[in-house]
Amino acid sequence: MDTNKCREALTGLTKLIRTLDKAGVWDKVSFREWRKGHEAFMEKCLGYERGPGMPSATALVSAFFHPELPLVGLNYTPVAHNTLHAFPAGWTPALRLCRGIVFDRHGMLVAKPFDKFFNYGEHQETRNLPDEPFTATVKHDGHLGIIFEYGNTWHITTRGDFTSRSSKVGAEMLRRYAQKGDWDGKLPCGNNLLVEIIHPSTKVHLKYRGSRFILIGAYERDTLHDLDHEELRVLGNRLGLPVTERWEGDSIADLAVLTQDLSVSNREGFVVRFRSGLRVKFKFASYINLMVAGKLGYGYIMNRMLAGNLEKMIKNLPEEVYDRAAKMVDDITGAAAAEGTEKERRRRLYGLVSPEESTQYYRGICRKLLKKLATK
Repeated sequence: MDTNKCREALTGLTKLIRTLDKAGVWDKVSFREWRKGHEAFMEKCLGYERGPGMPSATALVSAFFHPELPLVGLNYTPVAHNTLHAFPAGWTPALRLCRGIVFDRHGMLVAKPFDKFFNYGEHQETRNLPDEPFTATVKHDGHLGIIFEYGNTWHITTRGDFTSRSSKVGAEMLRRYAQKGDWDGKLPCGNNLLVEIIHPSTKVHLKYRGSRFILIGAYERDTLHDLDHEELRVLGNRLGLPVTERWEGDSIADLAVLTQDLSVSNREGFVVRFRSGLRVKFKFASYINLMVAGKLGYGYIMNRMLAGNLEKMIKNLPEEVYDRAAKMVDDITGAAAAEGTEKERRRRLYGLVSPEESTQYYRGICRKLLKKLATK
């Protein structure tokens, strides 16, 4: 987003943080209690207008708190990243900033991550891309680390938790990088870094060797300047940090074709940044297949239907596989509700998976589901 929109959005978030401080909200538990009675106030701070079918503003943002320092972070929730697919206007500038952004308790900005951005074709703004110069860089499959200086000391948080396992791993890696690279005085005052934490404990789907930070972004806190790739290379050289690689192609069409190549393995994708500042994710089809295989299958979804927690499961899926999961639910309900005998319905459910996957266990799940649906 442009700087003016960002500053306006920060004004609302600053008001939210200051109000939490005055109310004595010091931890996640007290925040959850506080937000129950402050829906209208949160709507105002987020610039959010709730329409029919849209979730409450209180369900869109969570706060996280540093255990020792007077620092507060804001993060959008799984409800936001799944439910708002149907309500794109709900992604207000302020809500997009809640991606691990950190303030002190006076509402002063301490660290700014990337704004929320979307996959190619996923959101209205990523379907008709601008005809302007762009840079595409490799997207790595680790955990985002947000590095900042506070109290003359380097700190790191992941997107939503100062004390997560990834944050602790990142803190140890940060200590080594800062010492080895002699960071003091080399990072301009007020700058914060965004890195991919690559470590065995941060493995998601892809396999990497060793552990390292990869510099993927940086912001000037006062000006909100978003450093471009060349500026990142200069900064990375100064700090001894590897910088994410740049794709050498020059066509969005070529990039889209490349990411559909199923022969490409062990790669997540690219982040495209247009000259206007718009960022878009392009993920390899092979990587999305790994996400689907790792997160869900027809048998898994039917088990959730039997357990009565399907809706909760769907809401917590990564956004990249949400649409595919919804289609799988439609496949199941369509097969189970179609005309015919129970035996024919069973065969339709069996046929949703390959013969190798249609095990005795899977067929038992299908029969249980049909029996449950028949009792309703």
